[in-house]
Amino acid sequence: MQINTGDLIKGFRRAESTTSREHAGLAAAKHWGQIERLARRAMSAVNGVQSRMDVKVLTELTNAARCVASSDLIPSIPGPMPHPAPAHLPHTERQSARAVYFPTCINRIFGRDPDKPRTPSLPEAFVTLSARAGMPLWIPDDVRGLCCSTPWASKGLADGHQWMAEAICDALWRWTDHGSLPIVIDAASCTHGLLEDVAKHVDDSRRAQMEALSIRDSITWCRDLLPHLSANRKLETVALHPTCSTTHLGLNHDLKTIASFLADTTVVPVGTTCCGTAGDRGLLHPELVVSATRDEKAGLEASAAQAYLSANRTCEMGLRHATGQPYESFIFPLEELTGPA
Repeated sequence: MQINTGDLIKGFRRAESTTSREHAGLAAAKHWGQIERLARRAMSAVNGVQSRMDVKVLTELTNAARCVASSDLIPSIPGPMPHPAPAHLPHTERQSARAVYFPTCINRIFGRDPDKPRTPSLPEAFVTLSARAGMPLWIPDDVRGLCCSTPWASKGLADGHQWMAEAICDALWRWTDHGSLPIVIDAASCTHGLLEDVAKHVDDSRRAQMEALSIRDSITWCRDLLPHLSANRKLETVALHPTCSTTHLGLNHDLKTIASFLADTTVVPVGTTCCGTAGDRGLLHPELVVSATRDEKAGLEASAAQAYLSANRTCEMGLRHATGQPYESFIFPLEELTGPA
């Protein structure tokens, strides 16, 4: 029926926004780099605590705080939280780069699954993989503090949304030398926001710049790397979760192509649809994710897999908490299985 309830809710939120909320949203946009650092430190603190006590204790503590304050402001800890992302991004060179790589803020804050090693991080694995295929990536020095602007759009914060949309547009234009290099994004929801939202909230000049840019998701980038890679072994079975954004962008076929390169069998459980995470909603209201994934969880329990793969960090976190399976980016096994035996 082509009904976009997301846009409807965003419109309601913009209409209900207040001056104080707009000021707060704009301040958050202008100081996003500091918020990133604080978020990583918070993740480090949570990791330290959950390494010494049962995560259920943390869950009960945060639930108590949410009862006192607000469940729409204080996130929960519905299960084991991921490692924090490393404070430093991998070193890359501009001169030989075949594309600009913008590590998204969700992957600059949230690291790997708690049951996985801390390293390599997603940016480290992606840079290594691309170089191995003869398609090196360049990460600009000033990516921190910049975002696709989707969080402000989702909250209906018009001022912060416009400020960040203009800031990322200007940065992309500068990084790519006015569109001479493609830019690669490592989270499907952020790719979706850059391709379909930013240009609607900037002036005509910036809109023309956005239309001139070649913005590619890591899925299509890695699909094109496959002919230049050789797997040292294959997995038996991988479980795949296509996200809402990969579906909107028409990337599910490419994601399955990559999964087939990695494993003999690819399983998309019956009932796999939207996981319900929706950015921060999975932490604010984890019951939504549990409800949205109940059929998918049943399918996973009926058929075990060696790896659980998706293409968006927050979705992977929601799936981890709701299904108990360690969902991660497809980039990790792709880098591991094509590396030295």
